[in-house]
Amino acid sequence: MYKVLIVDDDKLARKGIISIVPWEECGLEVAGDVANGALALEFVENHAVDLAIVDLAMPVLSGLEFIRECRQRRPEIQYIVLTAYESFEYIQKALRLGVLDYISKLQMDQEDCVKLFKQAAERIRQRKQLWPAAVKDNEKEMNRCYQQIDGLYCFYNREQMEELRRDMELAGFHERERYRLMLHVLHVMERNFSIRLREEEFESGREDCGWLIEQENALIREARRMEGTGGGNIQLSVLRACIYIKEHLEEHELSAEAVGNELNISRSYFSTSFKKHTGHSINSYIRKERVERAKEIMEREPQLSFGDVVYRVGYLNEKYFAKIFQEKEGVTFAEYRRRLGVFRTL
Repeated sequence: MYKVLIVDDDKLARKGIISIVPWEECGLEVAGDVANGALALEFVENHAVDLAIVDLAMPVLSGLEFIRECRQRRPEIQYIVLTAYESFEYIQKALRLGVLDYISKLQMDQEDCVKLFKQAAERIRQRKQLWPAAVKDNEKEMNRCYQQIDGLYCFYNREQMEELRRDMELAGFHERERYRLMLHVLHVMERNFSIRLREEEFESGREDCGWLIEQENALIREARRMEGTGGGNIQLSVLRACIYIKEHLEEHELSAEAVGNELNISRSYFSTSFKKHTGHSINSYIRKERVERAKEIMEREPQLSFGDVVYRVGYLNEKYFAKIFQEKEGVTFAEYRRRLGVFRTL
């Protein structure tokens, strides 16, 4: 079944279309219905859509504006437009955008709809057969990336964000797919952290997907700038806690209590929320980040002694940190440093 999205600001019109068309007979299935073009853009970024049935006259974002924008983001989607009193010149503009056909809401009957939507389903089937096999294969990888982004863990854990970037690069996504992923990240940031970044600030064409790390850095900058606002946004508070921890790793007194005091949040409530969103307790997150910082220091300054590295990441007890390091990395500090030295000579 091919997925259909109905876009019309008239709720009764949307329900009428849904009820009048025998979708299964046409080889189609309604995936959703929304009230304007802006909501439709959001929907297609997060759901599979093969055919959009679009009212031309809508508030916020008109049907034509939606089709133009969506063609850039999801060029595989097909369109049928709904008309009422629009001039034929307006309909022609839609046809020039490549829509399959149009339906008059004033003269709609089931027989005509069945014929039209069967033709649309056949057109979609033919296009999918011609679509590059690599693009089809990439959908699985795309969905996996979407799931990682939606899970939010990568926004709190730089190593997971870097791993996601490498996965995107190795997947060999086409520019259109990288653009979709970039927009999805921006949408997730706005929805969860109440931070809106402009897409033109990032270059989705980069094959190494470096824009992903740039987006993360921009998110952190905005979160710092918004300090003292958005107190009701727990995801933003957790992000600020992560930023605070990373900026104070060298302090020996850094602890869950210190983080809670800094953010002026109830320790018990915040500890539960922190673990839910990051996958770590606050103290576990501090230990993890100190290990990551130690690795970074070793790579930048390989001449430093173990004791110096330990002190730089906020520990006084070398044996204790050696134990933590081995638990996190699966090798001793000395072995990790030896391997790092071998890699440098290769």
